[in-house]
Amino acid sequence: MADFIQLIVTTYAALFPICNPLGNAAIFLSMTDGEKRSQRAAQALKGSLYVFGILAGFLLAGTFILSFFGISLEGVRIAGGFVVASVGVRLLSSSRHQSQQPNEEAEAKEKPDISFTPLALPLLAGPGSIAVVMTQSTQNPHVLSWPTLASLIGIALISATCWIVLREADKVLGVLGVNGATALTKIMAFLLLCIGVQLMIAGIQGVYPVVH
Repeated sequence: MADFIQLIVTTYAALFPICNPLGNAAIFLSMTDGEKRSQRAAQALKGSLYVFGILAGFLLAGTFILSFFGISLEGVRIAGGFVVASVGVRLLSSSRHQSQQPNEEAEAKEKPDISFTPLALPLLAGPGSIAVVMTQSTQNPHVLSWPTLASLIGIALISATCWIVLREADKVLGVLGVNGATALTKIMAFLLLCIGVQLMIAGIQGVYPVVH
């Protein structure tokens, strides 16, 4: 039971800084500028459901995808770690999180429904998040297993978090302020960088085992 809960927490903790619902709250408000609160809430709900569908799909189909393309676990860990770490570096080096997605934000303002793209993909469930769940899938080769269930619960929790934060984005930013949201994003970015480096270390150790 302890391992089950630990895996849920680990999945959630790994996805939270990548999905970064707090940092994306300001972008979401900008993309839904002029919409009624009920419309914004509907976009947040649909976007969060899409996030769950995308990540759960890659988790469940990850092993099949990797075997089909002949990709090893170590390759996924190294490549996934690189992607995750690069996202963290980009967030750390950017002056404002909003500046990362100018094309998506501009496109969103012209679209009536932004829940799937660019909100769910690539803002919330982007390459970094997909890399994390793909790595999880290689550790859980059997779809019908308790580790897979634990990972799915972790994905469901992060999706629910995205929904709650985006639905209340105006209140969240009112409490944190722009500077507070930026500072929190930087902290999450550093944790993201650490997660990415650790994934790469695990992959390299798989290729070149350390002899004690």
